[in-house]
Amino acid sequence: ALASIAALALAQHAPRDAPTRPPSNPRATNHPGVRRRDALLAVGTLCVATDREPSRAAEPERPTRPIACVAGTSCVSTASFRSPANYLPPWEYVGDDATAFKTLVDALRSDPKVFDMIDDETAGYVAASLRHDDADVDDLEFFFLNDGSGAVLFRWAGRVNVASPPGCFKPGCINGPRQRARAEALQRELGWLPLETDEEKKWVPLLLH
Repeated sequence: ALASIAALALAQHAPRDAPTRPPSNPRATNHPGVRRRDALLAVGTLCVATDREPSRAAEPERPTRPIACVAGTSCVSTASFRSPANYLPPWEYVGDDATAFKTLVDALRSDPKVFDMIDDETAGYVAASLRHDDADVDDLEFFFLNDGSGAVLFRWAGRVNVASPPGCFKPGCINGPRQRARAEALQRELGWLPLETDEEKKWVPLLLH
């Protein structure tokens, strides 16, 4: 049986159009030890070829930081330093990273308007879409730094650009798209705080009084 398997393996790997040549030394080729060695080599080759695992698809790479919003669009981001209306500071939580990650994921999953959600705790990444009505959908991304700072970066963008609400009348407020109020509402629901940055201190909000 071993010789038969070996012959089959050798036949599969041999060139089809190669001419058959007589052995130069029939006694050396027909020696029992040589035949057994060749048979074992052939069986080993066959086993390696059949036991090889199929290649696995690589894990998708998650983004590590949000991108800035285009000025004047229905979008807010912690990366939009150059556009105050489209900027919101990172959020800050108290406690360990794993608990904070679960808090955000649970809050989003409990909202029936949320769909197409992705949560990758290893990468510290959460993405979701939030449907307010058929023509009003926001795409959300959250990035946990997981470096002991307790900070979360994010981007909250509407799929359709809508004119920003009229000027605010509360001292200290900044006019901007409605995504600002939506993001701030979630931040309050989570019980997290806005993390003050140096960029905020450079701006003078335009107020309408």
